[in-house]
Parts: sequence; structure tokens; C-alpha cells
Amino acid sequence: MDKNSNIFKSIKIGNFTAKNRIEVSPAGSFLCSKDGGNNAEFLAYTRSLARSGAGIVTLGVSSIDEEISGAPITSVGSPLCIADLADIAEIIHTYGALASIELVSGKYMLMPPEVVATESSKEEVKHLIELFANAAERCMIAGFDMIMLHGAHGNVPAMFFSKKYNHRTDEYGGSFENRCRFGTELLEAIRKKVGNKIAIEYRISAEELLEGNSEIEETLEYAKKIQDKVDMMHVSRGLLSENSLLPYLFQPTYFPRAMNLEAAKRFKRELNIPVSVVGSFDLETAEKAVSKGDVDVVAMIRNILADTNCVSNAYKGKSEETRPCVRCNTCINRTHTQFLHLRCAVNPLIGREIQFPKIIEEVRKKKVVIIGGGPSSLEAARVLAKKGHKVVIFEKNNELGGALRMASTAAFKKDMKKYLDWSIRTVMNNPKIEVKLNTAATRENVISEKPDAVLIGVGAKPIIPKFALSGTEKLAWVGDVELKRVKVGQNIVIVGAGFTGLEAALSLSREGKKVKVIDMLPEERIGADGIQISMLALKELLKKEGVTFTCEVKLADVTEEGAVVENKFGKKEVIPCDTVILSLGVRADKEQVELFKDIVEETYAIGDCNAKGGTLWNATRTGFDAAMEI
Repeated sequence: MDKNSNIFKSIKIGNFTAKNRIEVSPAGSFLCSKDGGNNAEFLAYTRSLARSGAGIVTLGVSSIDEEISGAPITSVGSPLCIADLADIAEIIHTYGALASIELVSGKYMLMPPEVVATESSKEEVKHLIELFANAAERCMIAGFDMIMLHGAHGNVPAMFFSKKYNHRTDEYGGSFENRCRFGTELLEAIRKKVGNKIAIEYRISAEELLEGNSEIEETLEYAKKIQDKVDMMHVSRGLLSENSLLPYLFQPTYFPRAMNLEAAKRFKRELNIPVSVVGSFDLETAEKAVSKGDVDVVAMIRNILADTNCVSNAYKGKSEETRPCVRCNTCINRTHTQFLHLRCAVNPLIGREIQFPKIIEEVRKKKVVIIGGGPSSLEAARVLAKKGHKVVIFEKNNELGGALRMASTAAFKKDMKKYLDWSIRTVMNNPKIEVKLNTAATRENVISEKPDAVLIGVGAKPIIPKFALSGTEKLAWVGDVELKRVKVGQNIVIVGAGFTGLEAALSLSREGKKVKVIDMLPEERIGADGIQISMLALKELLKKEGVTFTCEVKLADVTEEGAVVENKFGKKEVIPCDTVILSLGVRADKEQVELFKDIVEETYAIGDCNAKGGTLWNATRTGFDAAMEI
């Protein structure tokens, strides 16, 4: 892929021309001020998105409401916000991209859709339309080139269009024509305010994926009805209000890429305006879709969060340098589920640009020894080399990657494998990094390197209880199973329903094994502390594969017959099986940390041997943070 690729052809949208066919899709970052205005963190984050090289940069979740919600999302509900909006547009224009902004009603999107669509008075409906139109005008005055009206995922326009939720008996409900009225009047009101001085992109759910909700045929007729009032149709699917559908909005690694493309192709064939699509595209799948004429523009956000140079790298023919997104949904989980500032599992800089404004080469070069070759160590090594330091990595095995190798073996973990390969390649090819494979670190050989600083990335040890048959073929650790170091039988019990155990269950069930998962938690609590959107997808796939659960029990023993489990009342029973696989988590290897921590004064524990290990985000963040301190 290079500058001659089809995604790098310009495209006219309304009266504006985008330099290429890639759009940064809207996503709430929770980095704004609580009054809806700018701050240094949010402006720096916006600059990162704009610097990506995308042709359109769309700011996400911007509220038209007059009242300040108190949530850290952009406000467009008052004339006082115009100055802040102008600063955002100015930053985006600096990098030659069209500045766009997604308009939503923060107030109404949090209300039950049937209440908004059915119970709002005519005066409230007219006022809501006026709020959108006024917000669009403010964006125009501030210098934005485009707005995106969020009419998808059950947002306000979709509420009125919905035959399930709109039960009005006036001109805004009932017939198809009446349910379209809110959308058409909304667009007419906006055009009256802005004319053609700003382009309008309309985000639509081609289908809402639940029985009784909007389906593609009717939605397509609605799109035809409003296409003369918009400049581009943006195709998605699903509903935000239904947790079971969240994986279809934010597709995790277990789902295929480009899941909305087939629907978007229908819109492209039957509309006479440009069509954009969103949904787990990377630049390669985007290029295929645009080259075939399936769509005109492809929107994405997670790839750009993972590497803000991804589009410009592709333009320069340097895609191999781009850090891959693993589609883990750490970013979306933090904002959508936990209401935390946006972060990325593989890019420790995103959302933290103010904390680390620039990685510069140090005047005083140091020699740094890193013990262990896992993901935290690899991240640290890259940063240290960029700062000009000399790095030596001791890795006891014959290859780098650490626990990430286990996490990337399953067929559905291609995204993680791609990231792992990139991470190893960028370290092995760096002339400032010396890698010593098959070399276990000792105090003696670390001291012999005469390091100025030491990073301890020795990882964690699996939790393996001692049962009666421990050490026999009946009992196995999940890591050995994932890496194909041991054979397993046909009937399997997996002990532990964290991501590792459940991913192993999915992989084994797809190999034709009969799998049961046991855990001490109630079934509804499984995954509650993890990345919930991805866990929803994983549970759905496990159900389809016939994996069963026995919850609120603990493993008491392993016998020749199978797994002995004990419930909360102390009652024991045997689950017959051929193999018991332990996936009970890990403990930080504190012994190894103690062994090396006093060799030099400047020493840091990173990754899973740090106090809070277990996630890729923790690994990359702790490695990055330690490297920045040296």
C-alpha cells in the first residue's frame, strides 16, 4: 500500500474535498473539561488524531443540549462554546484534514427511547430540532467543514424512526411517512441555518439486529428519502441501549472485520450520494472495499489510537512500521463502561500526550539491562532506544514475547499475533538493542554488563494448586495447552472463567472438544471486572459452541474419574472428564524481583511482576513509564 492506493484518492463531500478516503470515526474520549470545553489534554489528543493522515477527523459525542451534563464530553449547546470549537477545527486543519463533529443529544440519548419518541410534546420535538440546528450553525461559525448527525444506534433520530419505540398518534408517529418526519424536519432546519456551507454526514443503523426493531429494507427507504438533504451516508448497525449488541458495534478480535460492509454495499448501490462505513476495518480491508467500489469512505478509530501514524505510514509505503491494533476494546471499555479517560492497550501515549509531550534523545546516554523479553520489556526497549540509550535484553527462552505468545496462539487471535510479530520485529531490528536469547539472567551476568539502570520484566507464575494427581496427564496448565505442549482428551473441564480460560474453551470447543468451565463466581459475575464488551462477545460464541458452565463451585481435587468440585455449602461432586485444565490466574514473580532489585539504584519492576499485572495495557504502560523515567 502506498500513495497510489485507492484510499488515497481525494473525494468531494458536499462543497468540500477530503484528501483521502479514511475518516477518523467519532468516539467519546472523556478527556474534555466537565463543562464541555477544551483543556490541554483534549487538544493534545485531538492533535494526535489529526496527525494520523486521515482525510476526515470527526470529533465524537458532542452534545447539543443547553444544560451542561457534567460529563467530560464536548458541548455545542451554547454560543459560548464557539471559541473552543474553533480551536479544535484549527488543529484538525493544521494537518490538511476536514474537521467534522458528531452531534448528539446527551440528555435524550440517556432516556428510554419510548419515552422520548412517544411522550415528548410537539413543543419539545420542535425545540429538540432547534437545538440540533443551532448546534450545527455554531460548528459552521467555528470553522468546521462537516457535521455528523448521529441517527444510528438508537440515538434521537432513530428513536422517532423506530416502529418499536415510536407509538405516537400525531404526524410524528404511526406510518412510515410520519416516522420519517422528525429526521426530514431536522435536516431541513439544519440546512436552513447552514445552507451548503457545511457538509452533513448522516450516521444510520442499517439494521438494529433485534426482532421488532428497524430492518435494512425500511432503513434503506428512509435513507433514500433524506439523501437529498445530506452529503454522505455513514452506515453502521446495532443499538447502544442493548448490552448484547455492543460487540456488534465495537467488534472485538473474536469477530470478523468489516461486519457492516454487506449492508453498506446495499446503500452504495441504491443511493446517489457518497457512502461511508464503519466497523473493524483496518487499512488493508479499507483499501479492498474502496477499490471494489463497495463504499466511498471507510471510518475507523481503534487503528488510529493504536498508532497515530498509521494512515501516513501507509501513504509512504511503510505500513510494516505501524503498530497494530489488537481489537481488545480497552479503549471503548474505559470510556463506555467505566467512564474513564481513553487509553489504548498498545499505545501508552494516546490520551497522555500532555504527560509525555515528546520522546527526545537524552544528552547522557545510559546502558539499560532488561530482564525478560515479554511485552512490557519490548515496549520499554523501543522507548529507551528512541531516547538514545543502549539496551541489553536477557531472555531465558529461545524467542521473545513472554506470556503474549500464549495469548496469541488461538486462530481467532490473529490481531494479537500481528501485534506480537510487530513488537518482536521492531526490537530485533533496532541497532541500539542487543537481545540475548537462551540466556537466563543472573546477578552475575547482569552486573557484568555494568548497567546504569535495570528493568525487571520477569513476569508472573501461574497459580497451580497441588492435587492428588498433580503432575499426571490428567491435569494441565492452560498455558501449556495453548502452546500445544501437552495433549488433552475429548472431555475437558477448565477451572477458571477469566479471559484466558474462556479463550481456551472457545479454541478447544472449535477443535471438537466437549468443554465445561467451572468458577467460584456466579455466572452473571463472570467477566464483570474485565473488558465487558469483549466478554459479551466471548460468552455468546461459547454458547454457540456448546460450552457449559458450572458456577459457584471450587476445584477440590482431581481423581482418575475427573474433577472433584465443592459448592458453597460444602457439598462435593465429581465431573467426569479426560483432562482438567487450570486457568486460575498468575502471581507476580516477587522472588525474581527481589533477586535483582538492588543491583543498581535505578531499578524498576515492569509488566506482570509489577503489583498490578495481567493485562496488555498494564504491560505496555509500565514498560513505557519506566523507560521515560530513565
